[in-house]
Formats: sequence, structure tokens, C-alpha cells
Amino acid sequence: MDMDIDTALGRIGGHGIHAGPHPGLDGLEGRVLTMIAERPARTTAMRATVAGAAFALLLGVGSAVYPVREARAVQMAPFGVPSPLAPSTLLLGAR
Repeated sequence: MDMDIDTALGRIGGHGIHAGPHPGLDGLEGRVLTMIAERPARTTAMRATVAGAAFALLLGVGSAVYPVREARAVQMAPFGVPSPLAPSTLLLGAR
């Protein structure tokens, strides 16, 4: 099977091999460059980044300046308050 790929792609696209570029490509470069030039500045993103960095810096300095006086361990249940009637407690029996 001997087939020219340009001819096959031209038949799929509906254009002959010598049809030329698609008419929608006229002025495409100018439209793209205009859209790039009109793109708004990223001032909002920069402000949010600077605000987040400032908050993290203040939080770090604040935690170093005002440390917690006493640390206490608190027993916590990972899935809520432990029930006294849970199967694991009932199997232990009365002690």
C-alpha cells in the first residue's frame, strides 16, 4: 500500500493538496499578539502572595515572641467521644 500522507490528510480535511492555508488563519498572529498585549497585569495574584508571606512571617515571629508557658498532653479519641459500652470495653470485663 503506497499512499502519500499529505494527499490523505487533504482528503480528510476537505481541502485539496494545493488549496492553501485555511482562511481562518489570516491575521491570526496579529490577533494573538493583541490579546497578549491587552492581558491584565497580575497585580491581584502578586498582592495575595505578598499578603500570605507577610502573614506567615508574622505568625512565625508571634509564636516565637509569645510562647506557650506550659504544654499539657490531652487524651483524644480519633472518632469522637469513646463510649463506655463499646465492644472493646465490654470484653475487658469488670476490673
